Amino acid sequence: MSREVRGNGDRRKPTVTDVAREAGVSVATAGRALGNYGKVRPELRERVLATAERLGYSPNVVARSMRSGGTRSIGFVGVDISNPFFAIAMRGVCDVAREEGYEPILANSDDRIDIERTAVRVLLEKQVEGIVVSPTSVSDVEHLERAQSVGVPIVLLDRASAGLHADSVVIDNVGAARVAVDHLLDLGHRRIGLLASIDPAERPRFVLDGRTKRLTVRGVARPSIERIRGYLAALADREVDAAERYLRCPPLGETGPAEAEEEARQLLDQSQRPTAVFAADNVTTHGLFLACRRLGLRVPDDVSIVGFDDLDWTVLVDPPLTVVAQSPLDMGRAAAQRLFARIKGDESAPERVVLPTSLITRGSTARRGRASRGA
Repeated sequence: MSREVRGNGDRRKPTVTDVAREAGVSVATAGRALGNYGKVRPELRERVLATAERLGYSPNVVARSMRSGGTRSIGFVGVDISNPFFAIAMRGVCDVAREEGYEPILANSDDRIDIERTAVRVLLEKQVEGIVVSPTSVSDVEHLERAQSVGVPIVLLDRASAGLHADSVVIDNVGAARVAVDHLLDLGHRRIGLLASIDPAERPRFVLDGRTKRLTVRGVARPSIERIRGYLAALADREVDAAERYLRCPPLGETGPAEAEEEARQLLDQSQRPTAVFAADNVTTHGLFLACRRLGLRVPDDVSIVGFDDLDWTVLVDPPLTVVAQSPLDMGRAAAQRLFARIKGDESAPERVVLPTSLITRGSTARRGRASRGA
């Protein structure tokens, strides 16, 4: 009689993830052992097969047949490859793939989970040997688990998921935001606005903490939410109250520079506007700069700006922008390197690679005393 595994109070059939967990191996190893392909040490193969039999696991024969041979190709699924961050990260992935003698197959999810699911399915049909994904959702990852179940390793880029047993390459988003806001606080600013693109399906909720009486944010741990947390933490550390009227969170996926500019205009067009603004991603940084231009605000005399991502345009404008710099090229390379380690048989526990960021100070920030309007 087959045994069913319990999960969250429900009865369900055991998955390859359950087999891997019970056998003490990675999902990729379990997939290779159950699918009878690739390199697996004999003792591990026997352990996996014995565990599968004990749990009553029934392999997906169709999926297993898909993985009958290697194709020396990998997949990359980016959120929006028109966004410079993902375009540069893609370059890093491609560089490493070609160094390894593999060809990358690229897909753009447009930050839509349905497109991402289709892209992953197509990549599996093309028998890629691994996939780097910037996931649209950090909670809806069942399609990525299915890829792992047929022995295809997954590495997450930019966004980690607590629900997926996989390597990830990220930055310290909370810490990066704190450094940015600390810089503005050090310059004497206290009315500091925030612009951050968020996923409309996972919108943050701003809640007044009953004990501290300070504004907090609740939501899935995406980069945008973590940067909001960093912003709020920096203000709380200096005992500066965060005002919800200074927080603008346009929906990601629907937000280009024009939409971000409109959000920034609403933020800045107040009787008591913020004297400084932290834009938590490159789209809102662009929109914020445009809004200042259209409103006739002088940067940094009327409003100081700290943006995110050290893109080429940020040094071509007047004044050049103070930014939090991360390296999407290094992130893409690191993600691909983790992927190839898995393809080559690395069985270690999933690794969370955290790459550094830095604050580059330029002409868009100044001491609060320089402001001449809207004080």
